[in-house]
Amino acid sequence: MNILRKIRLLSSVTTCAVLVNAPIHAQTSINFTAAQVESGKAKYKEVCQICHGSSLANGQFGTPLRGSFFRAKWQGKSLGELQQFMVEKMPPDNVMSLTPDQHADLLAYILSRNDMLPGEAALSSEIKSNNAVMLPW
Repeated sequence: MNILRKIRLLSSVTTCAVLVNAPIHAQTSINFTAAQVESGKAKYKEVCQICHGSSLANGQFGTPLRGSFFRAKWQGKSLGELQQFMVEKMPPDNVMSLTPDQHADLLAYILSRNDMLPGEAALSSEIKSNNAVMLPW
């Protein structure tokens, strides 16, 4: 094998090794709008506050939805996982009663109460697309 072919082969092997060992990065930014936060706040008062409390952390029946307990529970998980949990389990007395957009708005409100700021782009109601978005905690 001539030297040029050896260099090309070595270069190809090195490139493949780098690509195989390269970390896969999930999307890191979470987007939601102020309008979603306001809509989610209204729906929260209507549906969620009875269990999770007015501050999202003072409920008699539901776990905190803000603060260190909430963040520790969802640390290392995706936005889609949180959204899926909400869709499948909440509200416990009337599961699957909310629309995907209502769940997205509620999620935007919860994220805002966990020190995340709204932006220009809306939070997707599609769980599958939110599976690529990691929660920041």
